[in-house]
Amino acid sequence: MSPTPATRDRRTMSAELHPGAGARGGGARLTRRRLLVGAGAMAGAGVALPSAAGAKRRRPRRRVVVVGGGLAGLTAAYELHRAGWDVAVLEARRRVGGRVHTLRGFAGGQTAEAGGEYIDTSHTAMRGYARHFGLALDDLRRVGSDNPAATYFAGRLARRSTVQTPAVQREMDRFDRAIAALADRLNPTDPVAAGASLDHRSVASFLDGLRLSPTARMLIEHDTLGDDYTVESDRLSLLAVAAANSVGPDIPESGIEAFRIRGGNDRLPRALARAISGHVHLGAPVDHVSWSREGVRVRAAGETLSASRCVLATPLPPLRRVSFSPRLPGRLAAAIAELQYGVGTKTLLQYANRFWLRAGFSGDTLTDLGISTTWDATNAQRGGRGILLLYTVAGPGRRFQELPDHQRLAEAAAQVQTIYPGASGLLGAATTVAWAKEPYTGGTYTAFAPGQVDRFWRVLRRPVGALHLAGEHTHEYWGYMEGAVRSGRRAAARISAGG
Repeated sequence: MSPTPATRDRRTMSAELHPGAGARGGGARLTRRRLLVGAGAMAGAGVALPSAAGAKRRRPRRRVVVVGGGLAGLTAAYELHRAGWDVAVLEARRRVGGRVHTLRGFAGGQTAEAGGEYIDTSHTAMRGYARHFGLALDDLRRVGSDNPAATYFAGRLARRSTVQTPAVQREMDRFDRAIAALADRLNPTDPVAAGASLDHRSVASFLDGLRLSPTARMLIEHDTLGDDYTVESDRLSLLAVAAANSVGPDIPESGIEAFRIRGGNDRLPRALARAISGHVHLGAPVDHVSWSREGVRVRAAGETLSASRCVLATPLPPLRRVSFSPRLPGRLAAAIAELQYGVGTKTLLQYANRFWLRAGFSGDTLTDLGISTTWDATNAQRGGRGILLLYTVAGPGRRFQELPDHQRLAEAAAQVQTIYPGASGLLGAATTVAWAKEPYTGGTYTAFAPGQVDRFWRVLRRPVGALHLAGEHTHEYWGYMEGAVRSGRRAAARISAGG
């Protein structure tokens, strides 16, 4: 199965459109893979936690506690509820969705995604659940502008093709083919079996061996790797990238990030929560889990729930603040403590008009400024206004996320003004989300460091006693909304089968 090309757009948070890839400049993006303020708590989704005494009185034999109300947890709870289990979802935030977070409150009713954004053509689970709940998808291959993507390097705004020339593209294709050759050796569900030796190499060392031109290397580092995986290439496992490119059907247009849910991606987690209304508890951070083979006791917001099974469906960083009794097995405990997550900030600036279109560009811009990458977050939405999304990741993202919000917004607006003089006078609403600074998230999504696929891939996919794990970090579609949904469905199936 030959992946094409060797990129996975994590714009789930995101990657940049390559001109001539068969998708429109302002619409869909051809990639190999990828997630990333006004939506308040969902009316009717949150209910008070049952008291410990109440839980004791009516403790059912078929109860499952799900920790985390993002896509993975809600999918698991929904499928278990359909199968006849009593479920309780414990979500620390005052909203459902986790890293799927639609921003509202912009002028003209426009929306933008602070987190998971794009749905690939190959993401059948996401598309299936959207269809099941009657949620329309915007097909980005049929909307937006035909204007080309841009670059802003060394003070010059130009078409992407002026930097990514045919000669440079051939070098980038060589990188794609080299990764594809590695991917062809792997079993997508267990890449460790055939690829353990790749795991101890960084992608940077692999690039060194390809002897690329400085321009090709820069584009691959900055765009294909930085934007897709949200960490620097010397911090990223070669096996992780090869494994990511071994996933998905080998069909035309596989891996095109073609869709968003019309009206906001958070409509899916909201629909899942409504379908199990009364079973989702908001503002309920878990701080202790007692577990055995027979069952669990989970403490949240001062109350303790008992159940026969538990699905841990949060990102791993928040689990570092949860105590487990007895302690978790060593390899799983190490995964929770050490697994690397990416660095990424989304900054959204609403302007009175879409001046980037008037300048002859789609809004997709790769820059050497601190903001990294931009695109039009509203290319499928009506109105003269537009929201430019700035995606700042990896090295630049580490500095950017440390700034206070007001300083981050000011710097972002100033850099857009540098690229498009006059933009500042058109600026309206603005907001920014740094995912590594979100206490119940801790990063963008999984970004396996060298050595971590070998150590953690398998343990993240195995139940431990009554504990099951779900989330993008536990699935071969890691880093995607698709992986979250599939992992939740898999956890539900295992529990229903007696696991």
